[in-house]
Amino acid sequence: MSEGIFYGVGVGPGDPELLTLRAARIIGEADLVVVPRPESDKESAAWSIAREHIREGCPVIKLVFPMTRDSALLDEAWERAAREIEGHLRRGIKVVFLTVGDPMLYSTYIYIFRRIKEAGCTVHTVPGVPSFCAAAAAAGMPLAEGDEKMAVVTWNARSPLSAGELEPFSSLVIMKASADLDGIIDTLQAAGFLQHSVLASRCGYADERVETELRSLKGTAVPYFSLILARKEEK
Repeated sequence: MSEGIFYGVGVGPGDPELLTLRAARIIGEADLVVVPRPESDKESAAWSIAREHIREGCPVIKLVFPMTRDSALLDEAWERAAREIEGHLRRGIKVVFLTVGDPMLYSTYIYIFRRIKEAGCTVHTVPGVPSFCAAAAAAGMPLAEGDEKMAVVTWNARSPLSAGELEPFSSLVIMKASADLDGIIDTLQAAGFLQHSVLASRCGYADERVETELRSLKGTAVPYFSLILARKEEK
């Protein structure tokens, strides 16, 4: 029996209409669909975006990847998922792993991808629309132009970026902004970015929210799927 093929498919930021034609085709051809979810009692965001393209009768496995910084727990979850997926691939079928946004950008898929590759299985990755591109379109805010330098970063409240570290860049994308919103706002102000900053939450979903006055958000909580776009103020 020939080996199966593992596909990592990016389903975009939330709006099903932002699913690419290639992604829709490969999802429809799958023998098995694997979707990640943060807890056993919570639905998969990736599945909700792509479910209309999953053919009738195609089995769907929903694997739990805990929202934690505990590296041991995460490694255990990734290894367990990879071994289960590898078992299905050895049966010679097409296995599609769905992931929100783009598979190669801050995605759980990356950790599965590496393990499946190391196991010697065939892997194909299908790119998806990144959340920050959808957010820029929703906010009407160009990300970069000409020779401008742009940074895409995540924010860690335990070791945040300083205003000096942001100095070389003309524009910023700050992913996972919900972790330390007040700290981000203070740093953007110190670095000269705050005046031209927007926060986009759940971009592509029905409850999408774009905020242009970040100072008013200090002390408030925002959804996990939140990011900030910022451009340096002209001197």
